[in-house]
Amino acid sequence: MKKRVLTLLLGLIGVVFCLRLSVTTVSADVQDITVTPIINDSDVTDKFQIIAQPNHVYPVKISLTNFGAGMTKLRIRPTNASTDATGQIIYSEVVKSGSNGLKTAFQDMTNAQVVTLKPNQTKELTFNIKTPPDKLPGFIMGGFYIYDVNQPNAGGLKVPVWMTETNKAVGGVLILDGIEPQAVNRSPFINVNLSNNQPGLMKDVTVHMTLKRRGLLELFNLGFKPVNADQVYKKIAPNSNVPVAFDQQSLPIKPGIYQATGTAHSGKTKWKFSGSYRISQQEADRVNKACHNLTPDKTVMYLMIVLALIFLIIFVIWGLWSQSHRSKQLNNTSQQTPPNSGGYPPHNQG
Repeated sequence: MKKRVLTLLLGLIGVVFCLRLSVTTVSADVQDITVTPIINDSDVTDKFQIIAQPNHVYPVKISLTNFGAGMTKLRIRPTNASTDATGQIIYSEVVKSGSNGLKTAFQDMTNAQVVTLKPNQTKELTFNIKTPPDKLPGFIMGGFYIYDVNQPNAGGLKVPVWMTETNKAVGGVLILDGIEPQAVNRSPFINVNLSNNQPGLMKDVTVHMTLKRRGLLELFNLGFKPVNADQVYKKIAPNSNVPVAFDQQSLPIKPGIYQATGTAHSGKTKWKFSGSYRISQQEADRVNKACHNLTPDKTVMYLMIVLALIFLIIFVIWGLWSQSHRSKQLNNTSQQTPPNSGGYPPHNQG
């Protein structure tokens, strides 16, 4: 009897273990995915290049293959190219119409799609790109960003889509566009944002920028120290933000007014920048909370300690001086009063 019960228990444990193994899912990494633009009659195979006309539809096809051991769910999102702080062209940002002078965003020309791929499965997707009714403004540097729906921050793949109507080169223009605190890999940064507000690709741009904080402590060369940044941007995307990053070296972001001044040049073309912008307490708190291992800025605490010591020294000196002055007054008063030899007050006889 005991052997039967023991056999049944072992059998139940085995069934439960097998069930747990059967529901365990294995997902493929985005690195196991290959994306190929299907291009005919072109020497360029890594991107779509379209000489486009207004109010037309241009279908493009993308092939996706999963070489991983598990199933994966991908989202293919249309977007415009952006420029990161290292001078690289990226497609991971969500870009909307109107940002940095962009007339029509690429996400408004076609729709995003979601696809599920089994191990060793390949699928082809078709995207219909519809151009706006108006004339295309210069160079549209669009593209598709492909990422794992379950791991949206784990990186992704890209397929660029370059569109132009005339195929003529269009230059870019840089302007100063504000200051923004940001947490990058859980570290505090302050970005001085430049903007290329023209539909033209810029190349080999060198930027020199200085960032200062205007405050009471800074008047006495305390608090935020002026910092410089030099950055070379090999390419700057059309109608894109151009961040110049200042690493705060694990110090928390301080609210207040910051002044940015700098220059940029590309070939013989030069630009100058100057402007003051405020970082609010709310913006500073948001970034500081997103950062780890911040080093507290003890400048104010040290200053308060020094001021307290100065006031203490002044109070002690004043106390000693007051006591000495009072003693001198008492001595002078005692010397001016004549002594009474009889010990009694004078008596009038009459």
